[in-house]
Amino acid sequence: MTKTKIFILIALILISGLAVYAARGNLEEAAFNNIPYNYTSHVWIPPTHQDEGSLGGSYSIYGQGENFNFIIKLPGAENKESPLDYTKDGLNGTGKINNIDITYDTLSSLYSGDLKGAMFNTVFDGVFNMSCAVWTGNGNFTNDGQNFLGNFKIDGPMTDWNGTFNIKEDGNRIKLQMDYVYYPNKDPQKAKNLQEIIYM
Repeated sequence: MTKTKIFILIALILISGLAVYAARGNLEEAAFNNIPYNYTSHVWIPPTHQDEGSLGGSYSIYGQGENFNFIIKLPGAENKESPLDYTKDGLNGTGKINNIDITYDTLSSLYSGDLKGAMFNTVFDGVFNMSCAVWTGNGNFTNDGQNFLGNFKIDGPMTDWNGTFNIKEDGNRIKLQMDYVYYPNKDPQKAKNLQEIIYM
């Protein structure tokens, strides 16, 4: 997002704050829903065992207002993973922000050009769907300005996954920690617990 767009967003939000209380949410929503965004960065998945290698690639989040799309691509992973789990098309998804509350810290972060800080300082919640190879998944997320948490469920051809994630700032990176169980389709008694970390 260019500095011009950031300043326009700040101006629109500040103007909406001067409106009467009943109209405040509508103006903020109108301002938010008219701003397109496109963010691309790196993703790194460290090895979980000594005999494993790490995976790296990129992710993009793009959309306008409350509706967004995302894609994660890990070049070369299609040669190491089953075609049931991952193909070169990557992981694709869509999402929707259901509620958003712009805070003073959001504005301060935007003004200083800190988009990551603006994301963590904004209160919001929403839902998402995702797919990769032959599996599909869905989940939800919420950020209360202090904690950025979510849940997800994945239905695979042979295995189901169910878990939570926690997104935190980690220096210049974003750390996504997942705690989940996976089990053969419709057989949760054989569930195994796993924890995985992804850096973005």
